[in-house]
Amino acid sequence: MQDFAIRPVYLLAMAVFYVLSYLFYVKASHGLGHKAEYLQLRRFVPCAVLSVLPAALAGLPLTGSLFVPAFLTGLGWITAYPLLYFITNHKVSSDFGFHLDVVFGLYLTGWFTSFQVLVLSAPFLPRAAVTVLLVLTALLEAAFLAVPLLQFAYYAVYGTCVNDGAMMLLQETNYNEIIEFFKSMPKKAVFGTAALLVMVAAAFCGAAVTAPRFIRVNPVTVVLAAGTFLFLTSYFFCGRKPLFPRTGIVELYLDVKDYFRTTKLYADSRAEILKDLHVTPARPGFAKPSSIVLVIGESESRDYMKAFTEDYPEETTPWLSRCKQDDHYILFPHAYASADQTVTSLERALTEFNQYDEGTKFYTSASIVDIAHKAGYRV
Repeated sequence: MQDFAIRPVYLLAMAVFYVLSYLFYVKASHGLGHKAEYLQLRRFVPCAVLSVLPAALAGLPLTGSLFVPAFLTGLGWITAYPLLYFITNHKVSSDFGFHLDVVFGLYLTGWFTSFQVLVLSAPFLPRAAVTVLLVLTALLEAAFLAVPLLQFAYYAVYGTCVNDGAMMLLQETNYNEIIEFFKSMPKKAVFGTAALLVMVAAAFCGAAVTAPRFIRVNPVTVVLAAGTFLFLTSYFFCGRKPLFPRTGIVELYLDVKDYFRTTKLYADSRAEILKDLHVTPARPGFAKPSSIVLVIGESESRDYMKAFTEDYPEETTPWLSRCKQDDHYILFPHAYASADQTVTSLERALTEFNQYDEGTKFYTSASIVDIAHKAGYRV
């Protein structure tokens, strides 16, 4: 029977987790106000406590085969998205912070260990069943840890965090294109990442197999472990604002998924938009039937175009540079893209949807094609 008192080493671990997680949050954020800093100063206290409490009550060693995988998994979620986002965007974005990733990572450690305590303290479970449950838990830990590891691998290859453009490609690309994408990546990166994920899963499963099969604990410990596990499960996945969908990478995934869902509504909204759209064609019109050809060039950067950046060392736009000297052409030297990805940029360039009016939605916005139709053009 374990003593109910919590030993100092666990209290020290709680304090260290609290201080380091808070310092990381502050350093990996940008433009935080004092209110946000003070709020997380309080919020991280229960997170740090629950991350260690199940192990403390059951007497599980913090360097043991059960706590370490849970801790590493939580640490991955604490650091990956906030750190990589900070490295990528701290020079161009003035206000961001991902405290919920820190909260989730700390709680994730306590979630896994609380379940393991329940499994190990159940006298009615056969040893084979305990082994199976511990191995399944280890595989789940490895699956959770794969998410931050893949983010680090993505950054190592592309030098940027996973952003909406990458997430769009992930969700929009078909099976064959995904295969071609991996074939185009450096072989060392592909095989190295795959090998790392396999080794992590094997190491976690090996740790689960070597763990004890039964521990005697105080009944209060069982109650607290069960309460911790049920509370965190509910907080992660249930309710009006579950925690898991609000972590950085998951929220990004869901935002892009919702974007594609709403984009499909674009065709359904055409009739309603055209009904309320009134267009007065410019005068004078063409003297005879004419055609207008609109050519859109994309995937370009003005920084590498000689016509826009005169001090660029190479002549990369010879035709456009000649047009620049012709009075029949109009060059807009201060033009800029509305977004850093083709799809999102053209949505804003070709419709009334824009980055300044948050109330306007793309799928309810009139496009230049709609305007042309209303003006009598055949498009």
